[in-house]
Amino acid sequence: MLTPTQLQAVRDVVATGSLRTAARLLGYTPSAVSQQISSVERALGVQLFERSPRSVRPTAAGVQLARRAARLLAELESAEDELRSFAAAERGRLHLGSFWSAGFRLVPDVLAEFLRDRPQVDVRYEEGDPQTTVPAVSEGRLDLAVIFEYGMVPHNWPDDLETILLLEEPLYVLVPTGHRLSHRKRIRVGDLSGERWICYREDTDAARSLLHICAEGGFRPEVLFRTNDYNLPFELVRKGLGVAIVPELALLASEEVHLIRLAGPAHVRRVFAVRRAADPNPFLDGAIRTLRAAADAIDAGRRTRPEPPIAV
Repeated sequence: MLTPTQLQAVRDVVATGSLRTAARLLGYTPSAVSQQISSVERALGVQLFERSPRSVRPTAAGVQLARRAARLLAELESAEDELRSFAAAERGRLHLGSFWSAGFRLVPDVLAEFLRDRPQVDVRYEEGDPQTTVPAVSEGRLDLAVIFEYGMVPHNWPDDLETILLLEEPLYVLVPTGHRLSHRKRIRVGDLSGERWICYREDTDAARSLLHICAEGGFRPEVLFRTNDYNLPFELVRKGLGVAIVPELALLASEEVHLIRLAGPAHVRRVFAVRRAADPNPFLDGAIRTLRAAADAIDAGRRTRPEPPIAV
C-alpha cells in the first residue's frame, strides 16, 4: 500500500516539474524524493516519470496518480483537522436517551444548550425506559441516559457504568376531587384498600412498586386499567374510574384530581444520569451539569409549594 510520503512526492514533482523544487516543499533532499518515486514505480510495476539529466516529465500514469494523490491527501488533511477539533471539544457527538417524563422535564435544557452553543456537535435523543437505554449506554449506542429506579424496586446496574443521582422525587396518590379521602390531611396506605386502581403494565417497575406499597398497607390492589401512557391515568382518575400512584415528574396540573403524597423514605423514585465509567467524551460533564440544574430547579419548586395531604 502506498504511503502518504510517496503520494506527496508524486503529487509535488508532477505539480512543480522538478525534483529539487518538490524536495524543498517537502523538506527532503532531492535524492530522498527520487527514492520515494522509484519505490512507487517498483511496487506498481509502472513508470511514472521520464527522466533526463536536467528534467523529469510525468507519464500518463504519473499524471493520473498525482491527481488521485491530491484527492487522497486532501482527505487525510481534512480527517486530521476533524480529529483535532474533536480533541478541542469543538466537534463530536452527544447521543442521549431518557424515559418519557424526564425527557419532558429535564432533557430539553440539555438539547437546547448544545444545539445553541455547540452547533457542530452531533446531538441526538432517543426515548426509552431503563431496560432499553442502559444496555444502549453499555454498548456505546448512547453516550448518556437518564434512568430511574423506584425505592421499593432497587436495581444493580452494570459495573462498567457510572450513575449520578439527579433527583429523588416523591410519589403521589391521585384521587378524584370529592373522593372520600380527598379532604383528609393524613391517611394510611391501608385506607386505599378496596379502591379500583389504574397502573402501568405488569412488566414495569411502576407496577411492581405499586404491589410493594399496597402490601405494606395489608392489601393487594385491584388493577382494572393498565396503560403505558403517562397522561391517561390522570384522565381516568378525573372521571372517577379509579386511583393511581404517579411520580412527581409525571404530574399534570388538574383542578379535578387531588394529590396525596406518599410518606416514607422508600416511597420515592430516584432519577439518575448514567454513563460509561471510562468514556472520554468531553461533552458528558457539561450535559450532566445541565441535567443537575434542571433537577435542582424542580426540587426548589417543590419546597415553595403548599404541602399536600400525606399517606403513611
